[in-house]
Amino acid sequence: MNIAAQFINVCLFKSGPSDLPASQSLLRIMLLVYLILGIIVNRLDSDWNTSLFVSVVDVLVLMVVAGLLLKFRGFEARYTQTVTALAGTGSCIAIIGFPIIWWFYQIEAEQQATSYAMLLMVTLMFWSLMITAHIFRQSLEIKAGTAAMLTIAYTVVALLVTGLVMSGVA
Repeated sequence: MNIAAQFINVCLFKSGPSDLPASQSLLRIMLLVYLILGIIVNRLDSDWNTSLFVSVVDVLVLMVVAGLLLKFRGFEARYTQTVTALAGTGSCIAIIGFPIIWWFYQIEAEQQATSYAMLLMVTLMFWSLMITAHIFRQSLEIKAGTAAMLTIAYTVVALLVTGLVMSGVA
């Protein structure tokens, strides 16, 4: 329960990735949890194979981008805590987001854009981006604006790679 509270504190910007244990076993567990929750959330609008493949690619992109950014800044030793923080907070967002996304898919297509579910999804998306920027800012020791730009770039790369995977191009 203490670990869950630590991830919640990162989500609430009360702590950072350096406050998490640098544990390989925790890293593996959080990546597995993040993968499983990704599959569950993706299953709301995709078949099992697509959900699995997209979720695996998402985990790989997270790991590769974090590793490259840390290597570029010379902070490779922070990899375990950074990726653990990204996967753990991503899991928290997935748990909160699942009922919202499910609700969104229950609404008729014509009404989705103006629904409260859409408002909640957009709010959750911005919160998720802010958490990622918070983790990047602390892990990479950069300014908030730079962290925000890196977060947007990371998100675009993740969406492009996921889109290519879903389309069958990659």
